[in-house]
Amino acid sequence: MLNDDIFKAVFTKETAESRKALKSLLSTFLEKELSVLEIKANEPPINSTQDRLIRYDVSVEFNDGELADVEMTVYPKKYEALRFEYYTARLFVTQDIKGQEKTFRDLRPTYHLSFLYGNLYPDKEWLHRFVYYDAKNSIKMGGRTEIVTVELKKLIKVSNRPIEELGSREIWGLFMVYHREYKKYNIIQKIITMDEGVAAANTVLDELTEKEWEASAARAREKFDLDAKEELWEMKEAAREKGREEGREEERKYFLELLDQGLSVEEIKKKILTTLRGNEN
Repeated sequence: MLNDDIFKAVFTKETAESRKALKSLLSTFLEKELSVLEIKANEPPINSTQDRLIRYDVSVEFNDGELADVEMTVYPKKYEALRFEYYTARLFVTQDIKGQEKTFRDLRPTYHLSFLYGNLYPDKEWLHRFVYYDAKNSIKMGGRTEIVTVELKKLIKVSNRPIEELGSREIWGLFMVYHREYKKYNIIQKIITMDEGVAAANTVLDELTEKEWEASAARAREKFDLDAKEELWEMKEAAREKGREEGREEERKYFLELLDQGLSVEEIKKKILTTLRGNEN
């Protein structure tokens, strides 16, 4: 399940099993009981070029009006945490509180839930819940946005414990990591019997056709290639910028040396131009 397409396929199908799996996942990690939810459009209306950057794996609205985004990220980028904050803020402000009878009290809580395979934070904890918080005075602001992150690679360490001792979150996490891994078949089979939501997700996965798996793998390879090219471009750009910085520093030192020789600014300009033309030749 460590794949955007498969993740979406499991939790957004118009089937009872898919909805059951999604409700279980959300209620487990957001600690919120769900009865009815609506899967919103995966891609919000594009009103500007910037809007094209906003894409969610799963976007839902709960029966009480609260909102949530769910993301699967295999290899989180260094700016991933900023992306979480940006997505959450955008989701929060899309709520309509215009009108004579509406106030800020009508804003519903908003959640962003991300499952990450690569590690993002330096500590050993695999689950983090972020809220507005005054760290100095230990006071929670009581705001209505919350960001929950699950680092699945850190969670793997619990697999050494007896399955019976694991909680619902740990069961879900191991299912995501080990599904379709032959060596972990017995663990997965045991997990399926322990949680109805996980069992529902497994049913949806079993019903995916081989063609769907192949298409997903192809898109994953394409995304990996594009990400690799992007990172290569960033590395080259960083190298070029470093070269420019070093060049500017050399120019500054040369300018100061000429200035120390008592030359005027005009004389220095002519000398630098002469040097540059000589380098070009």
